[in-house]
Amino acid sequence: MKTKSWMTIGVVIASFILASCQSTPKNTMIDKQVYVPPKVLIEPLADTDNDGVPDIIDNCPNTPKDVVTDEYGCPVAVNLIGPLMMEIRVFFERHSNDLQTKYLIEVEKVAEKMHSDPELVVVLSGHTSEPEAVQIVVDINGEMNQVEADKRQLGRERAQIIKSALVKRNIARDKIYMFDCADNMPIAPNDTEEGMSMNQRIYGKALKADDFYTGSDHEQSLTYYKEFCQQF
Repeated sequence: MKTKSWMTIGVVIASFILASCQSTPKNTMIDKQVYVPPKVLIEPLADTDNDGVPDIIDNCPNTPKDVVTDEYGCPVAVNLIGPLMMEIRVFFERHSNDLQTKYLIEVEKVAEKMHSDPELVVVLSGHTSEPEAVQIVVDINGEMNQVEADKRQLGRERAQIIKSALVKRNIARDKIYMFDCADNMPIAPNDTEEGMSMNQRIYGKALKADDFYTGSDHEQSLTYYKEFCQQF
């Protein structure tokens, strides 16, 4: 009996030792949480007005659709009507032929275009508003009457002013054609101040001499101007 008791104790001890050996070993390493930075989606640079210039460098962020812009997103001044013609428009105060400083840049552009192509000529047409074409006179009875003024004088003077400005920029006189159109070709009604101001103008263009002489485009030809205006 004593022998069996010792055997039982030995089996218990052996089982305990075996169970201890099969237990999961304790992890002695310190768990460390690895920092993983969040993923950031990098989108293309925004271009709110779709002019091809990113907003971050766009100095003119609200450019209208289909407007040509420079590298900073601002509209490029384009005076070219086509590859072979350039327009100039200059407006005058009532009864005045004084060339305002702000229009000198227009003259400069035409002169530059002329220097770039020896086959170009400049066509200048002087225009007046309807009120400029009449004069108010007071008769001996003190009544006011309208009489026609020298309708061609002011338009002629305006064209001459622009011609002189171009000649000062080394444009040959024989490449400048002038027409006095008086009030025969209004571009706006003369019944408002704004309309009258639009008609007090010089309209000019630099274009190929052959096109002007042959009249390939009637509205830009010598014949067209002679229908409404007086050449001088």
